[in-house]
Formats: sequence, C-alpha cells, structure tokens
Amino acid sequence: RITTASASAASNYTKWGMIRILSVAIIFSAAVLINIHRAPVDIDELKESFIESLKSLSNETTSIRTTQKKRPLYCHLTERQRNEKIKHFLCNGWNESDRLIQVGESRMHEPDVIWVSSEFKDIAPLVNTSMQIRLERHGKTFADNLSQHELDDIDPEWKIFIYDVSDNGIGNGWLWNVNNTISPMVGCKRINFITRTVQKGRHMMYWVNEMKSGKSISMASSLAKPLNFTNIFEEEKLNPACASVQRLSFHVREDINRAIDDYMEKHNMSIPHSSSLGGDDLSYTIAHLPRPIDVRTFWNENACNTRCSLRNFVSDSVLQMAVKHPEITVNTDIAGYIRGMGRRRVHKAYIRGMLETKIIVLAQRDKWEDHFRLDEALLSGALVLHDPQTYWPHMMVDGMNFVIYHNISDLESKILYYLKPENDLERMSIGQRGRELAFKHHRLWHQAERILLNDMSYHNEYGLYNKPWMNGEYSPSVYQ
Repeated sequence: RITTASASAASNYTKWGMIRILSVAIIFSAAVLINIHRAPVDIDELKESFIESLKSLSNETTSIRTTQKKRPLYCHLTERQRNEKIKHFLCNGWNESDRLIQVGESRMHEPDVIWVSSEFKDIAPLVNTSMQIRLERHGKTFADNLSQHELDDIDPEWKIFIYDVSDNGIGNGWLWNVNNTISPMVGCKRINFITRTVQKGRHMMYWVNEMKSGKSISMASSLAKPLNFTNIFEEEKLNPACASVQRLSFHVREDINRAIDDYMEKHNMSIPHSSSLGGDDLSYTIAHLPRPIDVRTFWNENACNTRCSLRNFVSDSVLQMAVKHPEITVNTDIAGYIRGMGRRRVHKAYIRGMLETKIIVLAQRDKWEDHFRLDEALLSGALVLHDPQTYWPHMMVDGMNFVIYHNISDLESKILYYLKPENDLERMSIGQRGRELAFKHHRLWHQAERILLNDMSYHNEYGLYNKPWMNGEYSPSVYQ
C-alpha cells in the first residue's frame, strides 16, 4: 500500500520521468537525421543522456517501492506443528520480502492483516474470536444476524488463506467443512484456498506400460486434467465456500541455494561476463562452468518402486543412450540423500553432481505433479529437460528457461541436439535463464507475494477458479 503522498509522488515521478525520456528520445532521433543530412552532432553524448534518463526513472521507481507499507501477515501453526518445528510454506523466510511482514498474535486482529493456516479446524475458534473483535469495532455483534454481504463488509481487507501441500489435494469434504464452519462466521469473500493439487487423472504408469509393449505414443494421453472448482462448488451446493482457489508450487530451497553459493566460493569460481549479454554475473558463471558429465538423472530403479514407473523408465532410457552413443557421458547414480532425508538435508555430492552436469533430465511421480527437484536443477544452471505436466510454475517457458520432452524419442533427439558443440551457447543460455528464473521469481516469498497480494496477472496463468464468484455476486442457486 502506498500513502496518498507517496502515490502522488510516484505519479509525478512517472509523469515527469516519461516526459524527460520522450524529450531526449525526440532530440536523439532528430539529431540522427540532421547528422545524416548535413550537420555533425555528438550522437554518443545524446545516447548516453537517453540511457541515464532511463536509469534515473528506474531508480526513482525503486525508491517509491521501498516506501510502501508492508502488509501484515499472521501465520497460524498448531501446537503439534510448533513442537515438531516443521517448516511450513508461507510461514518461513519473510525477512527477504519488501511487501509482507510476519506479525504475532498482538497484531492478528488488525483490519488489513492476512492470515495463513493449513488447519481449518484448529483455526476456526480463532476466526470466531477475531470476528467478534472486528464486529465490536464496527458497533455490531453476531446477534445482529448479519447477511453474508454484511459480513464481507466487516474489515474487507482481512484475508484468510488456507493451504494444502499434500499430493492428493484438499478434497470436497475439506471445502464442505470450511463452508459450514468458517464461512458463516466471516463471509466467503475473505477466504481463499491454496493447493498443489489442481488437476486429477495423471496415470503415467499406463504410458510406461504402453511403451514397454512396443507402442510409441505421446505422454499427453496419460496427463492429468484440470480440476474445475467452479463446478465443484455448484455440485456440492457450497456458498461458494471461498473467494478463490490458487495453485501452489514448490519453491526454491534456501539450503540448496546456500550450498551452491558455498561451493562457488570454496572453489573460487568466476568467469568474466560482459554486461551486454544480460543476466547477473553469478548465474552466468554457474551456467558456463566446465561440466564433464553430459547427462544425469540423479535417479534409477534401485531408488524407488512405488509410483515411480515413469522416473525409472526415463532413467533407464537415458542410460541406454550411452550404449547407442558411447561418446556421451551418462550418469544415473543417486547423489547424496533421497526421499525425506533428501528434502531436509543437503549433500555435497548432490550439489557437485548438478554443477558438473550439462543436461539434467527430470521425471515426476506417476500420479501427481510438482517436485522440489525442478527448482533445484534450475538453480544449478544446467539445461533442464522435463516431462510434460498440466500446470507449470510461474513464468516457465518451454525453450526459454527449460525444455519439455514428450516421449523417449523426443528426449533422445533433444539431448543429442543440445550436446552438439555448435549448440553449446544455446544450451548454456537456457540454463542461465532457468537459474535466474528460479532465483528471482521462485523463492518462497516471491510466490507468496503473488498469491497473498492478489496479483491477477499470476492468477490468470492457470485459469483456476480465482476470480470473484459470479463477478462479485453469490451463486443464485444458494442465495435467492
């Protein structure tokens, strides 16, 4: 939020900054024409002035952003979660955010606070207490029997986000319970769901079986289909339970990020980088590291035999490439920890392995999408080849910052293509952009800011149920 004075200042900065830039641009263009026809003009000087005007406007805009008030965020953890010291999405890492600030119970009843919790049953009594306090501030009580519209108007900037990080999703029962416990107390328009599971029907083991039987088919036949939450709300006759459903992706692990930094510092690695090439120096250096291993999966059939038919099949197919193409260095060994231990700790062998590999091939579990491995691989600066999925994390573009393979033949051809010496620069450029994407847009607070602060450009990427219900009105099937 920006104060009135700051907003006015921002408007003036922008207006006069643009006028300044346009003026210099017009003069610059005219000078070029004059120089062409008759008069000598110092084009470099005018060009430098134009660039400085751009830099000045950028600095002024950054200055205005730093004056923004941080939105208070209250993260609710159950006693069990606190005792186990579990790291919870959206409740860690807020020191880096310049738009959100985590607050304690002393500020949880502020008019514009955002609540985040993964336990709707545990949070219901707190919601009730907070709503009573808010009603009293407005001279009202629950005894007034306020309508849903009237409840929505009590501290409308107070938002509640209930999130789920499980592989199987929240389920209709979860929605029904919230609809019948929290919504009647506070209205629906402040309640939002965040979930990793916004699709269903992914059955990649069927595709693997078809491939093993000799058929050559695309993975598309076994991919998940998007869930239509609007239809779910109507079918369950919910009212509609919440204002939005947001897709949650796994984020960059900061321990992996720190481990890569430590590795680079310990080995004193630095590669000269021209600013004209774009990107930051560290990402350029990491993407252009000497990488003796051509392809690696960090997975094989000895690591898993449950819901990992696709991973095992892809890993085995990559290993077979070394037989057909002996000039290629392939490695499918496990590096460091796996499963739960691998999600809690970082092994040096894993970091070294990623930074020594040109192409990292990833495949997901058979029945669900998303994994930490994606951002881990992107951070390494290697080219990431990934199986297709229904929804991708923020700003991921095939061929720009990673590459999708659609079957084993496609995977093999893309590996061979990107290992050709004449395509080294393209491969490293994609790897660099992938690292920069993960580092600048996929860290915990980046995703949280997009979701919690209602960035509609982010919402529209997924086409989920995330717009105001019935354009701001409640479903006529529920409220006559």
